[in-house]
Amino acid sequence: MTQREQELFRPVRLSGASARDRANGGEGSSDQLQTIEGSVGQLLFVNEQTGYGVARLEVKECDKSAQRPSGEITIVGELFGLMPGMLLKLNGQFEHHPTFGSQFRVQSFEVLAGAAVAALERYLRDEVKGVGTTLARRIGQRFGSELEEVLTHSPERLREVRGLSAAVIERIASVWRQRAGLRELTIFLRSHGLSGAVAARIYRLYGAEAIEIIKRDPYVLAHSIRGIGFRTADLFAERIGIPRESVERVRAAMLYLLTRMAEEGHVYAPWEHLQEQLRVGLEIETSLADEATSDLERRGAVVVEAAKDGRRAVYLRQLYRAETELAALVHRLRGRRSFDGERMKQAVESAEGRAGVTLSAEQRRALRLALVNKAAVITGGPGTGKTTLLRVLLDALDTLGLKSALAAPTGRAARRLAEATGRDAKTIHRLLEYSPETGGFIRCAEFPLTADYVIVDEASMIDLELAKSLVSALAPESSLVLVGDRDQLPSVGPGRVLADIIACGLLPVVALRQVYRQDRRGQIVAGAHRINLGLMPEFGGDASSDFFFLERNAPEEVAATIKQVVSARLVGNFGLRDFSDIQVLSPMNRGIIGVQMLNLELQALLNPAGRTVKVGERQLREGDRVIQLRNNYEKQVFNGDIGWVERINTERGRLEVVFDDHRAYYDLPAEIDELALGYVISVHKSQGSQYPAVVLALHHSHYLMLRRNLLYTAISRAERVCVIVGSRAALQQAVRNGEESRRFTRLAERLRLAMASASS
Repeated sequence: MTQREQELFRPVRLSGASARDRANGGEGSSDQLQTIEGSVGQLLFVNEQTGYGVARLEVKECDKSAQRPSGEITIVGELFGLMPGMLLKLNGQFEHHPTFGSQFRVQSFEVLAGAAVAALERYLRDEVKGVGTTLARRIGQRFGSELEEVLTHSPERLREVRGLSAAVIERIASVWRQRAGLRELTIFLRSHGLSGAVAARIYRLYGAEAIEIIKRDPYVLAHSIRGIGFRTADLFAERIGIPRESVERVRAAMLYLLTRMAEEGHVYAPWEHLQEQLRVGLEIETSLADEATSDLERRGAVVVEAAKDGRRAVYLRQLYRAETELAALVHRLRGRRSFDGERMKQAVESAEGRAGVTLSAEQRRALRLALVNKAAVITGGPGTGKTTLLRVLLDALDTLGLKSALAAPTGRAARRLAEATGRDAKTIHRLLEYSPETGGFIRCAEFPLTADYVIVDEASMIDLELAKSLVSALAPESSLVLVGDRDQLPSVGPGRVLADIIACGLLPVVALRQVYRQDRRGQIVAGAHRINLGLMPEFGGDASSDFFFLERNAPEEVAATIKQVVSARLVGNFGLRDFSDIQVLSPMNRGIIGVQMLNLELQALLNPAGRTVKVGERQLREGDRVIQLRNNYEKQVFNGDIGWVERINTERGRLEVVFDDHRAYYDLPAEIDELALGYVISVHKSQGSQYPAVVLALHHSHYLMLRRNLLYTAISRAERVCVIVGSRAALQQAVRNGEESRRFTRLAERLRLAMASASS
């Protein structure tokens, strides 16, 4: 190791137990649950959307491990279905809130007995308009211990109470029925191992019939209730006695597998692959799979199509429509615009002059194709002049009196595009104007975009459905220019749109190959291009270096070194202000040096204290860096967006996250599954983003993901410095492995067929 590397990356001993030790119950572990019993007093707050609540509990009994005195305490957590007076047995942990002091965080609870008469009186007084203290006491005195039975089964007997009008009696009965239905559903779900947090969502959807509906077909939960997947519904179904060979189970399993494959980037599933997954993973016989597939096809949930090799391709219906419609739309983009050649030449020369650049021959060719065609693709790696070309193109369009619109798939990519061009740039979602009311985009074929040229950067990130929405929103006279790096990883969502469009040969494509930028990110850029050629990159060894490889062979050594680099070695060098300028990447989610475990390690190291919210295994703190895990159009945050937890309001069950350009609010606990820690993210999630510093974990335990395009994508995210920590064998394997992970998509095939049909 050179002297510079020794100074930057010398070993540092870090104190404290590791996240792995804590997870295993070592030093710092506080995971032992305690049990208490008590009667519910006042309900201080309940979020009807999420189930999160705060209440007072009169403790009846407390186990010895809790070491807490009897008396009234505060309980917080999923408290759906509770009402004052209920006698409960609760499991959870005592914790100290910085503002509200000691409170008991409920993990689960069991209702031991009905409400006491006094508690029911208080409930009627507080919850029913028109019932004051006097009337509530009369009701309690008239029925005594029978009151709960009367409210549940014979509310008409309330006429026996002097002073109760018919309207108030009806109001009491209505409130009790509504609360009783939700309470019964909550208890039913909990008794079969399902969290009560989803009870309100289920009740809002199915109402009083909820229990009967999910008893008949519990798998409806998997596709109608967010937060419940097939595995959860399957376990629930088994507990209530649904046969494993039921047609409901097989249908749900098919949809589950197709959805999971879509999440992995596939547009369809080969029938043989589905059969094998069902047989091996879920013990479902082929005959049942055939029957379920035919049933789903009749219902319109899936489309089964014969592929060119005679095999069957099984699509989720929405993906089939997106692929076929996109193929037709792209095919219509063939053609040229009518331009006065001399006028176009003058506009380009004028734009070059204003930019102070002279375009190369390949850049001029790309510029001409972009100007004269209805659609064109410009691709190239880092440092090949794509940004310079875009600036000249935009200036030339201005001179020609043509309106342009700039967009990119992510917020970060759009901001970088705006900074690089000096123009307004939007995410594709904002360009198309998503409407929460309709659940779709306002801009479409009936109300198209008004730009003459729509230019999209980082086009390799565009998935199938977003591409279809974008192209369908183009006006008939508009042109589309796709700019991207075809050697990067494909989109996180289904499809490989840019690669398929390039492969089909339908649209003109220019690949920029000459590297211009060597003064800044010199070794990073050079290393990226060497990797693309299948050559080992060259790493730095002097004061001007920006690209390092720290060889560590044991996973534990890799994790320890990454913690050293992030916490003590990079900040203060390379112009890095603090750890927020550093993004750690890992090829895989699981394992000692996967995304999940490294995030826990870095959270404990970089943000060890502060107000915390914990739901299941997920724990977030104020000050944490987080990543959005799915598109949420209503919040205007999208898969891969990075933000910071600014505030956790446990009293109101809300978490506030600041993203680069706006704030978003998340209900607790229901929406916490949209977020994960973002100190470490997968290489796939980093697409379209640039970070001042990148630290990449690369180890032979990542062997399933060690591919050239993954390594290339990772290091090209770094602006100032890139540090790879891992084994040389893993680095060599990634460089050698030029194979791309196969995605099942037929877009290129459909485009070729359309070309052949048009030319015949």
